[in-house]
Amino acid sequence: MNILSLDIGTTSMRGILYDENGSTITMKSILTPLISDCKLNTMEQKPEVYTDGITEICKAIASEYTVDAISVTAFRSAPTLVDRSGNALHNFIMWQDTRNAEICSRLQYANRQVYKTTGSSINTVFTASKLTWFKENTEELYKRAYKGIIVPDYIIHFMTGAFSTDYTYGSRTLLMDIRSLSWSREMCELFRVDEEKLCDLVPQGSISGTVTKEFSQLTGIRQGVPVISAGGDQQCGALGLGVMDSATIEVNSGTGSFVISLTDEPELSNSSVICNVSAVPGKYTQEMNIIASASALNWLIREVFPEYWGEEPNFEAINKIAEETPAGCHGVWAIPHFQGCGSRSWNPDATAVFGGLTLSTHRNDMIRALYEGIASEIAKSINILPEVCREAKEIAVAGGLSNSDIYLKILCDMTGRKLIRSHNVQATGLGAFISAAAATGLYGSFPEALSAVRKNEECDVMIPNEDNVRFYDGYMRKTEKMFCAACTI
Repeated sequence: MNILSLDIGTTSMRGILYDENGSTITMKSILTPLISDCKLNTMEQKPEVYTDGITEICKAIASEYTVDAISVTAFRSAPTLVDRSGNALHNFIMWQDTRNAEICSRLQYANRQVYKTTGSSINTVFTASKLTWFKENTEELYKRAYKGIIVPDYIIHFMTGAFSTDYTYGSRTLLMDIRSLSWSREMCELFRVDEEKLCDLVPQGSISGTVTKEFSQLTGIRQGVPVISAGGDQQCGALGLGVMDSATIEVNSGTGSFVISLTDEPELSNSSVICNVSAVPGKYTQEMNIIASASALNWLIREVFPEYWGEEPNFEAINKIAEETPAGCHGVWAIPHFQGCGSRSWNPDATAVFGGLTLSTHRNDMIRALYEGIASEIAKSINILPEVCREAKEIAVAGGLSNSDIYLKILCDMTGRKLIRSHNVQATGLGAFISAAAATGLYGSFPEALSAVRKNEECDVMIPNEDNVRFYDGYMRKTEKMFCAACTI
């Protein structure tokens, strides 16, 4: 049985075809650059980028191999409006887009109520206030729309004709009751979103529909092939890295960074922690995020080290600079709020700060300072997780920044925990495979599927240096004062 995992990321998408053992048969990737306007704080994507991209990927793979099931995972909070036929009426508003900041600010009085109901605090990332923006700013379009829909559900409709969204995505909207797993009438009224414009909620890891005749004719994939909604990309990434309980924490450092652990029940003691539904049925994620990570590094290379910027940035040279710079970067530190502050403060207006600069500062210090700043935010985020999660002694890492050994050494010492880096860099796609393998009956359960695909997995292990752990403990106490100041800027 061959399972095709469609992993739709923020700036790229890929299709990975797995055999029944979870081994990769083939893969095809496509870049999906965004449409942004820094002055307006907007970031969008054209709908046809997704339909054209998925068609191209599926057609290329199906021309050489048999596809027996399709599993879909994607980033989680980017809506558009569609008509009854599923045609998009507007570009997708991406999760980084902050045009809805005024709406979020206006509703802060209800934040406690929102968190206790949905597991998340009001912020610009999640779907609800973006739908509110549509209603207030594109009134006629909103009235004409049949559904407000996010990217993975748009793709699933494109393939199957079904209008549905799974619980993992529902838990990222601020409109779903985290306990009853149903749309909350109270939250819909608060955000002024009409419940009938929301897709039907379905369990994650379930078959959403089957390939239609039209999609089959476009791609060559057989009509009737089951399509599974595996859950959000971060949830699937955690699953692919083997995070099945609170014994391991996942840190995914890509465009932004995500810290994820699992619990058996919703933990709602700290509103800085995002509680979502996990890709694993019956489990909940405890999540923190840092909005800018690799994107911040790209900015620094482009603007400060232009000789290393080009079609392919020279990350090897950049990492060598960081390795040759001592811990503490000669007093230079960084707060990486390049696109606002994430879950630790939920402040879209916060800005990045480089401090400790003197006339003797060299630009090289800024590279390691940024790595340390990102790692520090991650370590402090872990310290905010529920107590049961903080007991974890291992961190499974993924994402583009995890390719940097020096970044991981800093992260290892900053967190004081053992780091495990799998040689399989497609953790999200593997998580989607595990979900589909259980949904189709290829394996009897998620743990059985995970065990099967991890039999021959190779990993790198890093152990913290105790001297550096002590140094960074003091560093984090010092920079926490700077963080508090930066969040008010």
